[in-house]
Amino acid sequence: MIRVLIVDDDKLVRKGLASSMPWQAFGMEIVGEANNGENALKFMESNPIDLLMTDLSMPVMSGIELMRIVREKYPLVQIVVLSLHQDFEYVQEALRLGAIDYIAKIQLEQEQFEEVLGRVVKLMERKDVARGGAEHQEAGALGGGELYVYYSLNPNPEESQQDWAIPEHAEEAEPGIWYSAEPSRVLPTPNVAGVRFTGLGGMDRKSVMQLIRAYGKKDLFYEYQPDVAYTQVEAAAYMARDKSGSAAPIEQLKEEWSAADWISEDAAFGEQLARLKELRMPPVRLIRIFYSLTDEWNRLYHALLEEPITIEDFFPGWYRFAEWLEGVRDRIRRAGTKPLFSQEIQNSIVKAMSLAQQNISESIPSSEIAQMVNMSGSYFSQCFKQYVGKTYTDYVRDIRMERAKDYLRSTTKTIGWVAEQIGYNDEKYFSRLFREHAGVLPSEYRQLPENQRGKGQG
Repeated sequence: MIRVLIVDDDKLVRKGLASSMPWQAFGMEIVGEANNGENALKFMESNPIDLLMTDLSMPVMSGIELMRIVREKYPLVQIVVLSLHQDFEYVQEALRLGAIDYIAKIQLEQEQFEEVLGRVVKLMERKDVARGGAEHQEAGALGGGELYVYYSLNPNPEESQQDWAIPEHAEEAEPGIWYSAEPSRVLPTPNVAGVRFTGLGGMDRKSVMQLIRAYGKKDLFYEYQPDVAYTQVEAAAYMARDKSGSAAPIEQLKEEWSAADWISEDAAFGEQLARLKELRMPPVRLIRIFYSLTDEWNRLYHALLEEPITIEDFFPGWYRFAEWLEGVRDRIRRAGTKPLFSQEIQNSIVKAMSLAQQNISESIPSSEIAQMVNMSGSYFSQCFKQYVGKTYTDYVRDIRMERAKDYLRSTTKTIGWVAEQIGYNDEKYFSRLFREHAGVLPSEYRQLPENQRGKGQG
């Protein structure tokens, strides 16, 4: 049976097509309906179909956009357009996107139903034969059961050929990805990753290309090692992996990496790093999260660091990201190293700084913080001032004022709201403290040009 999905924003049209056309007589069955492209894609995620019959003009996601996504994600699904549009441009675009037929609704009458379905079935059969022949020819070019694939690690794939002498026998799968049945005589450079795929026998070219692209997008970043010539990937084992994954717990991640444990404790750092890698987040998202965290670390440790922490725009692989993170940890540890204090005392002070940041909207006195880090009140105050260079009270006031600047820059909330977010219930008192710190009132600071919003003058 040919499984059919009907997509049209008009419910009457969908019901009419489903009930009026002689689907069974042509070996077809309606397995689902959707009122727009987005809902059609949701249906297709869990329900296989063979034929998509779609309108073009729909809310949320148009038929044209739906066709583009289906061509990429479900290349074996065939498409018939059923639309009111008869413009030449619409017809051309639909056919360019792979539609096997284009039917105008106003020309569709009951006596034509059998003719339409008969034509669609013949077109599907013809397309299947052509696809099968092409895939058979292309599969032979892949070289059998194994394949050597080369991925550019350059953020600009167009510059890849300047990084590496691409073997003459290699073919390009897409910009920045090449494949060959034989290994290159010239090993890939640090800007190109080599992967040896095995167990490809019996797979058609389209499936192999999908495997290559999927690995490059999701797993290459985490598995590439510059000192390994070819990463080994067995096709069956790779495809059997659980790729459902789980949403990265963003707030939990930020809380973990804002705390001080990973800096002071080797075991905590190793565990957090392993958990982070297991999430296998897309590299762009990973870097975006740690861009935010570098701001948090700079707030936490600005009193210790000579230069602010920065993050690179691009990492070729997890190995390089882990090196960067290890470097950040080392910088903070070295910046906070005070020979007068034991490592235990230093860890307690860093933890106190982290707690102050995390509880910036609450007024936690020095004595309570001291208890939280297992130190006596007087000794904590003495050590904190010597270690950080300012008293605990001054430190809390300064980080509050810096956070206030962030709110004034990034929101249009009232001054009273900003004061409450950083632990001040008295707006006038907050404004006076802010002027002492920044040289201007909060309302005046908000009006300053960006290049004049420097650090506090107090």
